[in-house]
Amino acid sequence: MKAAKHCPRAEAGFTLLELLISLSIFALIMVALTSGVHFAGRAWRAQEGRNVRQGDVQSVQSVLRQMIASGQEFQGNSADMKFVGKLPAALARGGLFDIELELNDGKLRLSWKPHFKGPSTRSDQHEAMLLDGIVTTDFSYYFESGNWLSATKGEPKPLQLIAIQAQLAGGRTWPPFVVAPMLTVPVKPKT
Repeated sequence: MKAAKHCPRAEAGFTLLELLISLSIFALIMVALTSGVHFAGRAWRAQEGRNVRQGDVQSVQSVLRQMIASGQEFQGNSADMKFVGKLPAALARGGLFDIELELNDGKLRLSWKPHFKGPSTRSDQHEAMLLDGIVTTDFSYYFESGNWLSATKGEPKPLQLIAIQAQLAGGRTWPPFVVAPMLTVPVKPKT
């Protein structure tokens, strides 16, 4: 019988070089994952901040939409607007008010006082800041004649639409804002 040849058998396991290469690859993967998670966290926080700021703009637009839609007797130019209307339900104040919107020192301000004929006092006047960080505003008025104008004076046709454009600071955007105010139809006396 032939004697069996004895071959040196390779030991099971990894060499030191293989371990070093696999640890290096693992370290690179961990660095990539860590920086990816860090970037995702920063992006999440930045988007969350933008959403909060944008939510403020949407809330202001919602309030303005309600007030303008119920308004009448609009007077204005490209910088400010006055009208008679109702205040938002959250203020729990019934009746009609003389309302004014204007940009003052980068703030969109709303002021109001009760609407009635006769003398009024300054103490009747109330004011609130709706939105801060506004660079410019532009009020436009669309009339039945088919024209967008920068002022309401001298237009014989009824007001159909009001648009408010604004440029905001800090990366916020002012979405397109167009509102149709309540139409007032003059009542003709019966003859």
